[in-house]
Amino acid sequence: MRGDQITRVLKLGHLLRGKGRTLQQLRAELGVTKRTIQRDIQVLVQAGFPVSSEQRNRSIYWKLAYDPVAEAALDLTHEERMALYFSRGLLKPLAGTPFFDAIESALAKIGAGISAPGHSLLKSMDAQVGIAAFGLKDFSRSRDVIAALTRAIQHHFTVTLSHATPQHRNAVEYRLDPYRLQYHQGGLYLIALDHAKEDVRTFAVERIRSAAVTRNRFTPPPASTLDELQSTAFQLIHGEPQLVRIRFSPEQAPYIVERQWHPSQKLETLSDGSVILSLMVASLWEVKRWLYGWGEDAVILTPELAEGDLHD
Repeated sequence: MRGDQITRVLKLGHLLRGKGRTLQQLRAELGVTKRTIQRDIQVLVQAGFPVSSEQRNRSIYWKLAYDPVAEAALDLTHEERMALYFSRGLLKPLAGTPFFDAIESALAKIGAGISAPGHSLLKSMDAQVGIAAFGLKDFSRSRDVIAALTRAIQHHFTVTLSHATPQHRNAVEYRLDPYRLQYHQGGLYLIALDHAKEDVRTFAVERIRSAAVTRNRFTPPPASTLDELQSTAFQLIHGEPQLVRIRFSPEQAPYIVERQWHPSQKLETLSDGSVILSLMVASLWEVKRWLYGWGEDAVILTPELAEGDLHD
């Protein structure tokens, strides 16, 4: 390519940014024939630039499908960089999975695209933003399982998987329609339709020993339906919701009112300073397990339990 052609093609690439140009406009601005412009467009395409055309007002406009210069010029504010590193810390429990690898890769690309002072600041974020984690699960052996489930969820493929629980040594085989992966308190869970029971169930991903994607497709329910189903769970177990009322002592009441424990919650402060937390949730077992840590400072009022039921 001669020097004048190189200059013209570079200028052409600049003109195709934004709203684009018609061949007639390009001809006037570049001072060459339409045929030459068409050849130069082909050079851009062969070089990897995504040139596209669209019809507007009975005219064909040529433009870049995206602006590579604008996309490369990435400079983030201090708060934006802190937010990214904060999200990286939140995903640390998923180290060894494709999700954590992806955010590490994205942060590396962002670091390569910012200015030198910004890059120095980015490296210091680990010291400025700390994430405490307790009781982390080990997903290092679940990489292939997560990759298979992610592909199946994205393309709506039925899967067969082998799942084991602490109560049973032998794994159980399931045929499932995987709907979504749910991240909860450092754990990753699969929400899926169990073909055998014809019910939506939750599976801990680290307990899945193997997962195979079949060629059978399924039609997933709307996301709103899954959200509504999950809204009945206090944590993970969904189902028919029931009213649960818990009275917390005056000493613990300030810690209860400062958080949202469930979207359905209602709070009632009593004259002695205690507080009643009301919930509409499916699993009383999950609520009881949560209340163990509160000891005698928490009393279940509704539903009525037999003596000792809270600690059985």
